[in-house]
Amino acid sequence: MKRQVINGDMKVWDVIQNHPETYGVFRQFGCPDIHKGMFEVSSHFMKLRAVAHVYHFDLDELLKTLNKAIAARDNDRPASHH
Repeated sequence: MKRQVINGDMKVWDVIQNHPETYGVFRQFGCPDIHKGMFEVSSHFMKLRAVAHVYHFDLDELLKTLNKAIAARDNDRPASHH
């Protein structure tokens, strides 16, 4: 089994900054837009497990979907030919 890159103790802001392809996953799960309002501020300190609790969705499912988004991005990158 492949190791997960993202875990429940990571902050939302860090995940989106390090893996921009995860932005849509947060929106898909019903999180507010990180570019507006209080979620922009709270995302800097809220861990993924807290977000799952506050917005009432399954943390394991969120982590699985976030990690799939990263894996899909990695698989879509062309191999370097130098």
